[in-house]
Amino acid sequence: MVSKKIQELSNEDLSYLEQILGEKFAEELERDKSWVQKNNYHRPGEKKSKIIRLLNAIRAQKDIKKRTAEKW
Repeated sequence: MVSKKIQELSNEDLSYLEQILGEKFAEELERDKSWVQKNNYHRPGEKKSKIIRLLNAIRAQKDIKKRTAEKW
């Protein structure tokens, strides 16, 4: 069940959140790359999977909004 507050966000708000999370994801990828080069093993406590879950939730909410919008 989606929170009412999330449902109230506009497509503009959701797109902005998606943009911010995309930037954070790119930063995490760069940190992982640097970490592996420096330490020769993968970084513990990765945040990438959490960011991916959030991005998927935002995209799902945008899709729901698009499907339920009036087309008339």
